[in-house]
Amino acid sequence: MCAIKAKKDADLYWVTLEPVGRRVQVVANTTILGASQQAGIEINAVCGGEGSCGMCKVRPISGDFSPLCDDEIDQLHKTEINSGLRLACSTQILSDCTIQIPPESLATLQRLQLESTNHNLEVDPVIKRVEISLPFPGENESLLDLQKVRRILDSEGYESADIPLNLIPVLQKITREHNGKASIILNEFGIIAAISPDDILLGCAVDIGTTKIAAYLVDLRTGQTLASGGTINPQVAYGEDVISRIKYSNEHPQGAETLQHILVQAINDLLTDLCMQIGTAPNKIEDSVMVGNTAMHHLLAGLPVYSLGTAPYTPASIQAMRFPANKVGISIAENACLYLPPNIAGFVGGDHIAMLLATNARHLDKTVVALDIGTNTEISLIHQGRHFSCSCASGPAFEGAHIHDGLRAISGAIERVFIDDQTVKVQTINNKPAIGICGSGILDSVAEMLKENLIDFRGSFIKTDPRVRDSQGSLRFILVPPESSGHGREIAVNRRDVNEIQLAKAAIRSGIEVLLENAGIEAEEVELFLVAGAFGSYLDLKNTLRIGMFPSLPLDRFQQVGNAAGLGARELLLSSKKRVEAKKMVDSIEYIELTTVRNYQDIFMEAIRLE
Repeated sequence: MCAIKAKKDADLYWVTLEPVGRRVQVVANTTILGASQQAGIEINAVCGGEGSCGMCKVRPISGDFSPLCDDEIDQLHKTEINSGLRLACSTQILSDCTIQIPPESLATLQRLQLESTNHNLEVDPVIKRVEISLPFPGENESLLDLQKVRRILDSEGYESADIPLNLIPVLQKITREHNGKASIILNEFGIIAAISPDDILLGCAVDIGTTKIAAYLVDLRTGQTLASGGTINPQVAYGEDVISRIKYSNEHPQGAETLQHILVQAINDLLTDLCMQIGTAPNKIEDSVMVGNTAMHHLLAGLPVYSLGTAPYTPASIQAMRFPANKVGISIAENACLYLPPNIAGFVGGDHIAMLLATNARHLDKTVVALDIGTNTEISLIHQGRHFSCSCASGPAFEGAHIHDGLRAISGAIERVFIDDQTVKVQTINNKPAIGICGSGILDSVAEMLKENLIDFRGSFIKTDPRVRDSQGSLRFILVPPESSGHGREIAVNRRDVNEIQLAKAAIRSGIEVLLENAGIEAEEVELFLVAGAFGSYLDLKNTLRIGMFPSLPLDRFQQVGNAAGLGARELLLSSKKRVEAKKMVDSIEYIELTTVRNYQDIFMEAIRLE
């Protein structure tokens, strides 16, 4: 085991642990494993931190650390060391820092929202399958009759589809093994593959969120989702929001390439896991659709993001894109393509298009507000044939970031809070001992404190209330005392936490108000309010109304629709008509850049009030 230096109590450093978003203060020379344990985050360390198992691999992103020690040299491969990996049990913290914990090292997994509401969809993918059946020749005859294959393709309307030379031996092998039968796969560019007649025609849809990635394997013939799964977007280690990542990309020579590489690697790993679940391999995936906000889109596609970080926040491209998936390193079938739907503007991307398609929002003959809550919240208002859209920098507070005891939605995170006079009840994810508060929990806390008159409409604590604690002038409300928490420390909400929620909810509410103003209508005229996204799925609507994040409308007008962007990505995978609709949609959307609205600051300041 590596020697651990004596700790200096005078030196205190803040450690940010990604992707869980937990922040903890430790004394100098604390190991990364020790910091994670103090934060209540479980890192795999079978040997108990003795440096002998090599399972607690982490990647320091920023800050100063102790030099590489003998245990790390013994346990880590040279390529791992060169890539920056360290052992959490052996690496001491010497400054404020940020640590990325890879999925394989993280024992505490974050809950990811994968499901959504659904509606019937006509299955008509851009990928087509043509079955061929050739006479089975004698033992010494040539098995593959290319002329017969050509005639079958011509009869199906593919006269101009050339048979690639590298496909001939593949076809020959398949037909020999399947009594002269095979399936030829084509897209709009031509023949891309040959598969066995009993193989599934497989596609993948991926929703790339700022924080989370959700992926789906889909049978392109039936439309059935065969497997789904999620993971954390590893880019969070380089910035919790898109502005931070754009800044990282612009300020580091290989910044954009780094962010693209780790994103592609995470997607490939996730697809590999899903394929294993159904007994296949990624090279059997013949088509793919990926959606994300404009920054995620650009970083994946290798487009420059500089202009997204400076006014007027112009994207490099808003057009739909389709190109070979291997061009950006996505490891699926050799000739498979990747489709990226169009973007709307600098901060409203193809994921919002996907959400609108999935919810059918534009075809409901109602006045509809549709929003997808996240680090960046996209909002649409559809009224009498006009479609307005904007983007709000709601920030990472709803992911538990910038909250004193905040963390993302992992086991032990407080997700529900109920306060009744002297009684405080909390509900944690998986009913584990509480170790912190995730987004829905902190929103509940603010709403419940407002209800109980622990805070006023400005978010200030009522100092005279005996339930409010004062420690050296810092006011807070305790949710969980030390003896009841999972890490032996109290979990509380302070004034800064309340302010973070005020800023986040004000960003969303002010965006809604701007769209209503541009449409010339009052909030009461909204007939349907669609709330999408992982956070949107778990929030308590009554509490969002209590603090004024949404307009005060009857609850029956609200509908929480889950990961609608993921469903929309699947629809774009399964329907060529949906891709046409996506293109037409962009042309009719009136985008409003909030920073250019004359009275926006006044609207925002009004929205900060808790009401």
